[in-house]
Amino acid sequence: MEESKWRFGVVGNIISEHTDDSGNVYYGTKAFTSGTKVYLDGKHWDHTRTDICVIGRNRFGRMVLESIPIHLIENIRTQRIYKPHVLEMIDHLRVMEGWEWWGRTAADRKESEKFVKEVKALRHNLTS
Repeated sequence: MEESKWRFGVVGNIISEHTDDSGNVYYGTKAFTSGTKVYLDGKHWDHTRTDICVIGRNRFGRMVLESIPIHLIENIRTQRIYKPHVLEMIDHLRVMEGWEWWGRTAADRKESEKFVKEVKALRHNLTS
């Protein structure tokens, strides 16, 4: 694998199950099965919202961009992204939509780690 084909990102996994206000139990989300790895769009996120855009493989096996509530994502962490399909979607969104994503610098890593702390704090407040 070519070393220059990666970037820092924030990833998480869709929670196994959750219960709505009516007591109904759901597994994963409408778009993603439980445990699905998703890539969070942190540089485009509005800090006043409780949902976030993510890239992930949906229930039908296609890579999609979806907006989901933050409390349905667990194990949020900074990670290097190497998957070609994800990098292609990131490049497409960056070029076509003007979205910003983290790069490969130490500053990008620190910024993504800061974002992880913010999202974990918000998620904790939402689930408490």
